[in-house]
Amino acid sequence: MASHSAALEVKDDVPETKASLSSASLPDKEQDVPHGDAEAVDVDKGEDKSAPLSWFARNRRLVRRVKLGALAALILGWWISSTVLHATRHRWIVQTIFAWSFIAIIAFRFIPNSVVTRPVEAVWIPLVERPFFSLPLYARYGLGWLALFAIVMGSAFGFKLENVGWSPIF
Repeated sequence: MASHSAALEVKDDVPETKASLSSASLPDKEQDVPHGDAEAVDVDKGEDKSAPLSWFARNRRLVRRVKLGALAALILGWWISSTVLHATRHRWIVQTIFAWSFIAIIAFRFIPNSVVTRPVEAVWIPLVERPFFSLPLYARYGLGWLALFAIVMGSAFGFKLENVGWSPIF
């Protein structure tokens, strides 16, 4: 019993601590900060909370989706018109790469990556990865050098030269 009363005396000597008023110490349901999307966090700038929110503030996600959809449609329209027009048709490769890259970036804000990665993985691993890595190391090196040589030769001799309106001096 003596040790029990000594423990009580030590406990009474501990100074009383007050609870912190920071939002980190509050339970999750008492905090007003939403979890997840960093763009959804609204920082209080001293505005009156009782003031009614505008339609755009209440429907921020819808407005963001409509803006990104309109931007994707604008990029798609630019790509179609630049491919159809005869004046810019010769640059279709670069225009296609840029347009579809930006459209894919916008689309993958809403589509999960697994929609693409799982089917690609299901085809790539059995048809490409396993047969390639079953080859000896020096055969893989040889294929890599052959691919590099084909790229260099294709870029040097594979494109038709166009008359750009100037002639060489010699």
